Amino acid sequence: MKFEKIYRHGDVILFKIEQSSLPRMQAGQATSELVLAYGEMTGHAHRLKGAVEVLPLEKESEDKIFFRVTERALLSHEEHDTILLEPGYYLKVNQVEYNPFEGIVQFIRD
Repeated sequence: MKFEKIYRHGDVILFKIEQSSLPRMQAGQATSELVLAYGEMTGHAHRLKGAVEVLPLEKESEDKIFFRVTERALLSHEEHDTILLEPGYYLKVNQVEYNPFEGIVQFIRD
């Protein structure tokens, strides 16, 4: 997949994907609000509001969400600036960090 743009929203990373590089996909589930991630410590949420279609991934993953924005949508969170997402295909992943003391890669917690 080729990326048009990358967005960072706290511990959430969004990749806007060039449509021409996408494989053929099944239809998804339409929604007007999608929670991309919950803050484990604060209970806050990265919430996407607008016309969104959640698309199936080839392999199920709890840290990845593949979706299509069909009209402009707003990504909000209590501790971050709101981001306007233009129509297109997006892949959401959680940011990770390496912990050298424990020798592990771990998810960043909000």
